[in-house]
Amino acid sequence: MKKVLGGLAAAGLLAGTAAAGTLTVANSDMKMGGGVTAGYFYVTNNGTGENNDYFTVSNFVVDLKGKSGIISYKASFGSVVQPDLLKETLPKAPSGEIFGFSYGWVTIAPVEGLSIEAGKLVTNIGYELYHTYDNKNYTFGLVWSGQPVKYPGARVNYSVMDGVDVYAEYTQDHDKSDTDKADDAFAVGLLGSLGGVDYAVSYFDYSAWKNLIDVVLSTEVEGIEFGVNADYQWLDDAAKSAGQDDTAYGIALYLSTKVDVFELPVRIEYINEGTSGIYGVAGDSAWSFTVTPTYRPSSNTYVRAEFAYVNTDKKGTFVDDKGNAKDSRTVIGVEAGFLF
Repeated sequence: MKKVLGGLAAAGLLAGTAAAGTLTVANSDMKMGGGVTAGYFYVTNNGTGENNDYFTVSNFVVDLKGKSGIISYKASFGSVVQPDLLKETLPKAPSGEIFGFSYGWVTIAPVEGLSIEAGKLVTNIGYELYHTYDNKNYTFGLVWSGQPVKYPGARVNYSVMDGVDVYAEYTQDHDKSDTDKADDAFAVGLLGSLGGVDYAVSYFDYSAWKNLIDVVLSTEVEGIEFGVNADYQWLDDAAKSAGQDDTAYGIALYLSTKVDVFELPVRIEYINEGTSGIYGVAGDSAWSFTVTPTYRPSSNTYVRAEFAYVNTDKKGTFVDDKGNAKDSRTVIGVEAGFLF
């Protein structure tokens, strides 16, 4: 499996990274990785008063990890952009261009197959990963927009058998909610591989807000990578509104084919929230299409172009430069990256 969070193998597709360097600090080996990426993008309906095109340093990231005995750690810091297709305005650069802490945790593994993590965790939910260079596409999709990302908390991982892992976590997640609707949360999940298909099935429960069941499947057939991410979400009683829907669902399909140093990833998505507001679109539903032709001249470098289009069934999610409500957005651009 390619998505590894907190020592557990979860389904996903991760862009290849170079072998990390090793530093010796306080008599302990420290492995370092990360990357620098930058790009130029043109975005339609990007909000009142906003330029339609922009340059951005999408990532300047340093990852550190190390282990001594039963204790290990992982930490990531830097400047990070997460361009969400549904945001009213896509980010042009990291917030304030501040270089800061992103996530990290300490892991204790008292016995084989059991580990306990505590710190600021990255979620096991979903197919798309934290940095743009971790994903096949530059933009983050519609299904991703309704999922947790990172949060303070603790997670217990247990390996039931070879290729089958379970986890449970208690967290405090209000990191991605602009209105801080959630605080305490917990999740449980099953991760593994069966018949050449990697899978992750998770349940995430926000207190007094919403719940979601997440399923991720990925496999490779004759050199073509396939992935599916499906979510079903519903509101808690405290968050329901009379006369409004209280459920939503979304599905994202991913495929990617390679020919030598060239790769062609495609993402197709559909979400439906009715009047629940769970995903935050103006109407009941939305769909998107993204294609990202990529050139990898070496194992740790890439240049990729991207075309992404998202459409909603009602105007209002997007706004043009004159303040008019719109029902679609197009993103076109190029991103280059160096990973270390």
